[in-house]
Amino acid sequence: MRTIASLLVLLTLLTSVGVVTAVPDARITVGGIGVSPSDPAVDERTALNVTVTNSGGSAAAANVTEIRVRNADGDVLDSVSRAGALSPGDSLDATLWTSFEEPGEKRLTVQAVANQSTSGEFVTVSRDTVIEVQPVEVALDLRTRALDPEDLQTEDGNDNAASDLGIGGIQGILGGGGGLETGDAGQDGETPPAVDSPVEVTVVNTGTTTADRVSLRAAGTATRGGGEGDRTVSVGPFVVEDVAPGEERRVIVDLGPLDHRSAVTVTAAFRADTDTRNDRGADRSAESTVTYPVREASPTVTDATVRRTADGVVVDANLGNAGEGEMTGAVVSVGDALGVEATAAGGEYFLGTLGASDFVGFELETAVNDSVAEEIPIRVTYTERGVRYTETLTVAAPEPDDDDDGDAGGTLSRIGAGGVGTAGALASGVTLVGLSGAVGVAIRTGRIGGSTGRRRDGSAP
Repeated sequence: MRTIASLLVLLTLLTSVGVVTAVPDARITVGGIGVSPSDPAVDERTALNVTVTNSGGSAAAANVTEIRVRNADGDVLDSVSRAGALSPGDSLDATLWTSFEEPGEKRLTVQAVANQSTSGEFVTVSRDTVIEVQPVEVALDLRTRALDPEDLQTEDGNDNAASDLGIGGIQGILGGGGGLETGDAGQDGETPPAVDSPVEVTVVNTGTTTADRVSLRAAGTATRGGGEGDRTVSVGPFVVEDVAPGEERRVIVDLGPLDHRSAVTVTAAFRADTDTRNDRGADRSAESTVTYPVREASPTVTDATVRRTADGVVVDANLGNAGEGEMTGAVVSVGDALGVEATAAGGEYFLGTLGASDFVGFELETAVNDSVAEEIPIRVTYTERGVRYTETLTVAAPEPDDDDDGDAGGTLSRIGAGGVGTAGALASGVTLVGLSGAVGVAIRTGRIGGSTGRRRDGSAP
């Protein structure tokens, strides 16, 4: 019995050794697995780039009959049949495709099945890879910036500078000439027309899936004064190229001729790349609002004094431009307020043009009821970039005082944003001419922040 038992043990050992030492003639391996994109989103088509190699030390060639990928449950997601033959030292590449229904960490197994040319036996080798799947985020960010037509001019003053491109990465001009894109010439070699009211629009994809079928529209209403009614602004749609995640497209949208300031909403309609699988149209949208034209002038009243005279009250002050834009055709008058007599129509004082940081002095006479008036409104009307604006600034009315000697000082306040406070007088001259017949107008010109001034009698202060 002991002899029989020994023989059985020996046979078992011999059998085990035979299994371990058996080496396939073809030594097949699956190399590194490249995933593209490396961080796919849910429902995004994902490629697995696989390399299968027959080791140079192999004793035989092999025929790779199948390469496949399985999920953690063992389900085959994709496969490639009859991938090719491999001699010792050769490799072949294959691409497998898949997608994921849910976000999170996903473990996949790539398998290669090969038939050895010498023995006809099949060998299966495998390699695992882990992919982090991102949730789908559909997000398009729209940014708008009002430009001046001069911003698109070349150094030689050519109004079609944007057609040469290279301006801040802008990729096209839309509208203003039938929607010609930048860099395109019209028929017979004609160039795109100059723009009237350009708005820079930047479309940024901040999501995880491509936005396609992107189109832009701009619409708004310009409110006119004096009962003239409103003017509707409407241009587009204009087609923009697809925008991949992390990319942006920058274009110029021309709103056309505008003679009144307008609040314009630019809308981008688009479809997410993943919507194509659901037969969804381009019904997603993003919006941005811009006010056109650019407004850079900023009128302000400075160095104001209010004094009583035998005929009423005189406001002696400077009108300054604290902004960067030029004010033209500026006129000032006393506005309507409780206890304050407004300047009659046609009695406004013309002050002319004020560049950035310029100022001009003025005097306005009015009648004030001290018992009810708290402020004297100064109405300023001017033109910037072809649009007429009216702003109302205020100075404090004089305090009622039975013993007033006719030379009371006033204080200053500002309705709206951007007040600059008091300022110095003349530093550099600006030619100013008052309207014919304007009585009692004191003309002072200069730059805000100057150090010298001039009185009406021509003497230095």
